[in-house]
Amino acid sequence: MATRRSKIGAACLAALLGGMAASGGCGAPPATLELIDVARKALTGASAYEADRHADALKRLDTQASALDAAFDADVRLAEAGKIANAAGEPVRLTGAWVISARQGYAAARDAIAEQHRRLQAAHDTHLDNLQAAADALDLAGRLILQQYALTAPGRQALEALRRRFAREP
Repeated sequence: MATRRSKIGAACLAALLGGMAASGGCGAPPATLELIDVARKALTGASAYEADRHADALKRLDTQASALDAAFDADVRLAEAGKIANAAGEPVRLTGAWVISARQGYAAARDAIAEQHRRLQAAHDTHLDNLQAAADALDLAGRLILQQYALTAPGRQALEALRRRFAREP
């Protein structure tokens, strides 16, 4: 995953630096750093959205699992009462073989829900990793801009003011 993350971070950094180069480089670090700050805020919003989306999907899967359990319980009760018919229309008797057969069918459905959960979690983890890679790329871009500015801009006071203004909170 580190390789994928580093590629995504590198792509984000390349896009940002490419945009800066197209606009004439870092002649105006405050404006560029403000863009980075806006991008950080957008990443924060995207992270919150992803967390909500993931929580909703988990609730949906939990609801499906609960409904499946309730359906199995209802089928057992109906079979016990003789209210379930086979393909020939005859009432099904509640026997050990019927319970085993029904449980196997429901177990397959539970396994499918568990697989959906695993895939959902893997997609969520990848999305969060991508967001973190983008945040890391923004941090690196900000540091590079400040370093370049320190080399070319007159006056240490302007640099210190920028550092205080755009310092990322831990």
